[in-house]
Amino acid sequence: MIELHQFRPFWGLPNASPFCMKVETYLRFRAIPYKVVPSGPRKSPTGRIPFIVEDGSSITDSEAIIAHFEKRQPMHLDDGLSESERATAFFVRELVEERLYWQVTYMRWGDPSGWAAFKPDLVKFLPLGMRGPVLFMLRRMLLRQMGQQGLVPSDPQGAYARGKNVLDALANLLGDQPYFLGAAPRSLDMSLYAFLANILDQPHSNPLQAHGRTLANLVGYCVRMKALCWQGWPD
Repeated sequence: MIELHQFRPFWGLPNASPFCMKVETYLRFRAIPYKVVPSGPRKSPTGRIPFIVEDGSSITDSEAIIAHFEKRQPMHLDDGLSESERATAFFVRELVEERLYWQVTYMRWGDPSGWAAFKPDLVKFLPLGMRGPVLFMLRRMLLRQMGQQGLVPSDPQGAYARGKNVLDALANLLGDQPYFLGAAPRSLDMSLYAFLANILDQPHSNPLQAHGRTLANLVGYCVRMKALCWQGWPD
């Protein structure tokens, strides 16, 4: 049995880490049997999660995990895509996994109102050893990293403006298609859905979520992906 090492579900989401949710969405879409092993970065061979363990070997990095399982499939998710479409998928995924990662982080750790809502639930979620001074130092590190991205607690409006631009671009790219590259889900959708769900479906409202929920095609896309990959969750 494949072991998927990742955070436990949190905040009403299958996973509050978009990268963990990306891999699990893929495994569910492909109907690949697996079991979740609640874990954290300190247990990972590279200090990153998610990671999988199969037959005693581990693989980290969400893209590497998906590529590992795609090699076994008789038909690959991206079969039939043109070189131009593959290039588009690459650049869109890179943009989203960079820009929206920091937006999700800012929503919870940087925005003062977001942190006020996130912290009490996070404290209950974390093991005892991660609370108190450790959590303080973790947030301080993240604030410094977010500051290097130009995302500061004193300017939520400016910080969220960047995320809104990304959501607008994604809405324009999706258009009236059911999925981002046409009629069928592709590997790109595993990533984009995980990031969009972490913005649109988290319980605490914020300006980025409010803006995203005005983009009807992105909302509909998330509904389709949830029905396709997460029907009945939590089960």
